[in-house]
Amino acid sequence: MKNTRQALREFGASFMGPAFLVYAKEVEAKGAGRVPVCLAREGWCFERLLSHLNAHGHIELEYAPRYLKVSRTLLFRANLGHDYLWPLALANDFEGSMLDLMRKRFGLQMHEAFSVLPVELLQMQIKLPEQQSDAIMWLEPHVPRLKALVAPTLQGVMAYLAALGLKTGPQPMMLDLGYSGTIQKLLTRMLERDTHGLYYVTTKQSGNQHGAGVATLEGVFRENASWGDGFQMLDRSLLFESLMTAPHGQVVDVREDSDGGFEFCYGRQAATQRHFQDLQQVFDGAIEQVATWMADEVTFTSEEVEQMYESFTTRQGAIPQCAWHLFFVDDDFSGNGILNPLALFNI
Repeated sequence: MKNTRQALREFGASFMGPAFLVYAKEVEAKGAGRVPVCLAREGWCFERLLSHLNAHGHIELEYAPRYLKVSRTLLFRANLGHDYLWPLALANDFEGSMLDLMRKRFGLQMHEAFSVLPVELLQMQIKLPEQQSDAIMWLEPHVPRLKALVAPTLQGVMAYLAALGLKTGPQPMMLDLGYSGTIQKLLTRMLERDTHGLYYVTTKQSGNQHGAGVATLEGVFRENASWGDGFQMLDRSLLFESLMTAPHGQVVDVREDSDGGFEFCYGRQAATQRHFQDLQQVFDGAIEQVATWMADEVTFTSEEVEQMYESFTTRQGAIPQCAWHLFFVDDDFSGNGILNPLALFNI
C-alpha cells in the first residue's frame, strides 16, 4: 500500500505540476530585464519552484526570484485613508459590521478601531460593493485619525520595499495566482514606477495608471475572464488558493526594527498552516515532477492544463482523501471566515 507521504507527492505532481510547468516557462519567457517578485501567500511556492528550476538549469532567469511578504490586508492597512484606496478596497463583496470591515479587510485590531472611530459607526452594518459610497462618506470625517494610526505600517512597508531593492534597478515582474492585480496596483503606486504582472488568470483590463507608474497585467491561462462563466481555473480557484499558501499565513503588519531588520505580524492560521509538513510534500512532488518534465522536454498547452484542472474540480473522488485536510482557506477578506472548498463545491 502506498504511504501517505508518497500519495501526497503524487497528488502534488498531478494537481499542481501541469500549471507550474506552463507558468514557469512563461516566467522565463517574459523575464528578460525583469526581476521576478513572488507576491503574498501564493508567492511562497512560486519562489521555491522558480529557484529550484533556475538552480538546476531547467530555466534561465536573468535575476534570482525574490519573495515579497505582503498581502492585500497589509497594503490596505498601510494606505488606509487615501482616496485612491477606496475603489480597490471597497469593490469586493463584504457583508457585516463596520467593525468587522475594519478588522478583516484593513487589519485593524479591535482596540485600534475603537481608538479612532465612534462606536455608533463601528456598529453599523455594511454591504459591499453596493454601499461603497456610503462607506466612504462615513469614514471621511475620520481620515486624519486613520492615517495617523497606520503611519507606522506605511513607513514599515516602504522601508521593506526599499530594503529589497524594488524601488530602483530592473523592473519588477509581479507573480501571483490572480486575478485583478490589486496588490500589484498598490505596489505600483508605492514604488512610483511601472510594473509587469504575470498571473494564472486575470479578470481586469491591463495597463492602468496608478500614481507615477503603470501596472500591466498578463494572464497565462486566461485574460479578462469573468466569474461564473464556467472557466474552472477561475470559478473554482479556491482549490488552488487553499494549497498555494505560505507556512506563516497572511501577513497583516510590518515594522522596521532598530537594527534595520523587519518584524512581521500574521493573521490566524488555517488548517493548511497547521499541517504544513503535509503541504510541503505536495509542493515537493509538484516541483520534482516539473523538473523531470523539463528534463524530458515535456510540454502542455494552456487548454490541456485547464482540462486537467477541471477533471479534479468537478468529479467527486478525484482528490485523494490523504489531502482533504489541506483544503481550507481564510476568507476573512469577504467576511466569510474559514472556507472548505471541497464542501463548497461538493467534490
